[in-house]
Amino acid sequence: MIVTVKGRLNVTTPGTPVPLSTDPKVTACRLFFQVVPGLTGKTYVGMPGMNKATLSGVIRVLWPNSAGGFSETFSVESQNGTDSIRVADYVVDADVAGEGLLSSYWTA
Repeated sequence: MIVTVKGRLNVTTPGTPVPLSTDPKVTACRLFFQVVPGLTGKTYVGMPGMNKATLSGVIRVLWPNSAGGFSETFSVESQNGTDSIRVADYVVDADVAGEGLLSSYWTA
């Protein structure tokens, strides 16, 4: 497998989700998200058009880890190990401007 490290994906304006990719042709067999230690607000993983206020389109809410230590993670994997996950179908939002998640994806 080949890993693509997106690094820290920051949200400039809370309520305006940031896509993992803008290219609908990019696919993966696994996506990974991790809370960044030291940040203060909740972050959200969801579908394009998600609304964190109503939780519409939100797949997972990740809680901050402002004190450090264990950081919450979330991953999505294809059932058959093939590149069937469209990366552009996933977005990140945050409660605090300039905060976000670490993210990576793998291709077979």
